[in-house]
Amino acid sequence: MKIGLLDHMGYGNLGDAATQEALISNIKARMPDVDILGFSLNPDDTRKRHHICAYSITHWHPGLNQTEQTNTDEENPPPRLKLILKGIPIFGSLVSRVLNLLRELVHLGRIFKLLRSLDILIIAGGGQLSELWRGPWSHPYNLFKFSGLAKLARKKLLILNVGAGPLNSSLGRMFIRGSVFLADYVSLRDVQSQALIQRIGVKRQTHVFPDSAYALDVSPYKNRNAAVTSKPLVGINPIGFCDPRIWPRQDAVIYSRYLDTLAAFSRWLLSHNYRLRIFSGEASVDVYALEDLKERLRPSLAPDELRSSFVPPSENVGDLFAQFSEMDFVVTSKFHGVVFSHLLAKPVLALSYHVKIDDLMRAAGQSEHCLNIESVEHECLEKSFTTLAENAEALKATFKQTAESYAALLKNQFDDLFVSQGLTRLRRSGINEAVPPAIIWPGGCRETTLTEQQK
Repeated sequence: MKIGLLDHMGYGNLGDAATQEALISNIKARMPDVDILGFSLNPDDTRKRHHICAYSITHWHPGLNQTEQTNTDEENPPPRLKLILKGIPIFGSLVSRVLNLLRELVHLGRIFKLLRSLDILIIAGGGQLSELWRGPWSHPYNLFKFSGLAKLARKKLLILNVGAGPLNSSLGRMFIRGSVFLADYVSLRDVQSQALIQRIGVKRQTHVFPDSAYALDVSPYKNRNAAVTSKPLVGINPIGFCDPRIWPRQDAVIYSRYLDTLAAFSRWLLSHNYRLRIFSGEASVDVYALEDLKERLRPSLAPDELRSSFVPPSENVGDLFAQFSEMDFVVTSKFHGVVFSHLLAKPVLALSYHVKIDDLMRAAGQSEHCLNIESVEHECLEKSFTTLAENAEALKATFKQTAESYAALLKNQFDDLFVSQGLTRLRRSGINEAVPPAIIWPGGCRETTLTEQQK
């Protein structure tokens, strides 16, 4: 059995990495002889991180032919006519478009050849059904081309436990609608994503299961209790929300206000006998926010305290879980920051920029500790954290139960999809028959399908 995993990963987002680690380990546990290939935005990173063969989703990726180009540029300079044409604005743009089209056509041929060698292609990860980053020609187009090529190659296609939205353009909605239509099985990671997919015109049965990262084995980190001290450790996970240098929505005023709020909250924590750990599980997008928050806190902290409070972004999932295991409380704006807090039973306060985080906190019964990142004031943040700290033990028990319930749901799903009986059904007739028709989520959120609504 040969399975391909597709995720827009590769730039240091450890939430994406955790999702793929969960899938790879769970598939291999059920199919020891499986051969897994990865398709990502940065195949070099995917090979090193997950120890699987990997290929690029696009015709360009970091490091592609870098060595060859470096060695041959001086020996084989670009043709003179090509340089002249590129110097003329109209022709330069035309040349670039034609070359990109040719590269994409060659890339499609290579991908089709790879897909023909597979038995199943799985589109998995976090917010895959989305055009947040770089619009409809990024995630939506990439999913549509892989979906179409997989069906041309007559291979089974699974869209597994992904998030959806935003999808604001008609082109993006068309690409996603086509991908979902072509899939043999579709499951979303929350009811809001399922509702969005139905609103854009998808008329087929879909399922709702928790994010696949809940299937991770975190037992090695559960035994690492937070240090016994009179000063509890609070982990703060800033993101580059609205940062004009990196975020899709660019607003310097909102970005600055967000960091000012975090800085004021951090000073309040220090004055109330807490220790700080400013951390990140994102090596690319959030590094500016770490540095900008550090500059805001520099006047308030001694040099040694400043160094101990800020840690470099974690390089792998294990390092990030080790960081989480030492914390007593977590304040995060990352979806998987909330997931990891649940997995390790850490009381978490979410500063949400997206409905996916709202829905995740609501499903765990913790909407009161989910605040809007754009409008929250530090006084409100301090009040919510005080309530969080007062109810810490009850929250730990709640999150432990939540994580166990979600892990059980995923175990059943993976058993149905990847054990021999489920794979036999998959080969014969598609796999909608191999999964339960509906799920009752902890927290009261129930899957709905179009068929049930019509009834």
